[in-house]
Amino acid sequence: MAGKDVGYFPHYINARNDRKLRKARLQLGIEAYAIYFMTLEVLREQKEYKYPIADLDILSDDFGTTLQKVQVIVLNYGLFDIDPDEQFFSPAQKLALKKFDEIKEINRLKGQKSGKARRQKIKQQIMQLEEHNKLSHNNSSKPRFNNSSTADEQVSKKVSKEVNKKHTHTIDAWINEYCKGKSGAYKAHMRKAINEQDPLALKSYEEWKKEQINKDLIEAEKMEIDNFDCSLLVGLCIGSKVITKTIDAGSTVHLFYDDGTDDYTLSKKYLYEWYQSKREEEQTA
Repeated sequence: MAGKDVGYFPHYINARNDRKLRKARLQLGIEAYAIYFMTLEVLREQKEYKYPIADLDILSDDFGTTLQKVQVIVLNYGLFDIDPDEQFFSPAQKLALKKFDEIKEINRLKGQKSGKARRQKIKQQIMQLEEHNKLSHNNSSKPRFNNSSTADEQVSKKVSKEVNKKHTHTIDAWINEYCKGKSGAYKAHMRKAINEQDPLALKSYEEWKKEQINKDLIEAEKMEIDNFDCSLLVGLCIGSKVITKTIDAGSTVHLFYDDGTDDYTLSKKYLYEWYQSKREEEQTA
């Protein structure tokens, strides 16, 4: 559970000997100890570790004790403080959690910085790829998009065929899924409802159909990317460098350039989308 906030707070082994808590125990017995630490647990779950005084009745109900006893623990003995907004908190708990909160904030800022760096890297990659668009109009690689159209269309047709083969959106398919685990009589009932244009049945079918189509579109796009022939990038430019070789590494593509350098960090998805957008621009130019 390292790195995850699981609601921990320190419980010192000599807490029972605290002068304030001993006074509470003298009046209410061992129940005072239970109410005190259960209240700390509740505070630990709250934003800023505070809880409204007005809701002490909720705590008493949760703890299985009386409102009067909870009020005594919270309002007497100096175990808790109350802020101007009528919310109480434990100064000792806030102090004990200060180090934890500082580490949590540092990790949050590190996460933001890391995410910003990743987004910046992607932005730089796209800018590099966009630079190709300016240069490709002046080099011999321009016709490449048109020359590869047949291969791309074959892949697209293959993907479409595979997706359609996997999924159908017929009423029979919907009934089989909707009535899964139900009796044959129930299936017949739903089929009759569809045949009689029952509004609820039709709405359920249309919603299911829309969901299946969305799944098909997502799967088709993923298959298009997976089947993208990265060798189509050979001869194109990224910045001032010409791609001489590509290796499909799954989610990324390893590119080799004419100046002897290489790059294995470019996303295959981004390369695919960039290639398709530039190809469309060339075809409509």
